[in-house]
Amino acid sequence: MRMRRAVRRPTGADAGNSNSNIVNERLGEIMRERRKKIGLSRQGLADQLAMTKADIRSHEKGRIPFGADMLVAMRIALKVRMGFLTDPITSLVRKTGVSRHVR
Repeated sequence: MRMRRAVRRPTGADAGNSNSNIVNERLGEIMRERRKKIGLSRQGLADQLAMTKADIRSHEKGRIPFGADMLVAMRIALKVRMGFLTDPITSLVRKTGVSRHVR
């Protein structure tokens, strides 16, 4: 039976430098730009996504990772197709790779 290698996650001061943060920051920028373009406040978006205004701000700054469920909910709330969110980050994901959790 083959064993999976654990993925090492940065801790402490190095945690802010991980490659996945680049993707989260870009998604946050896309989220903020679209929210403003359609005239939606952070509170308005938070209400639609059943989140707090602080959570929206953290997502926009790339501090909270985006999961698939969040991307789907954002797509609906921001009235865009999924490609609007994923196309701009495809090259970042290819370049930096995607970290995944190992059980």
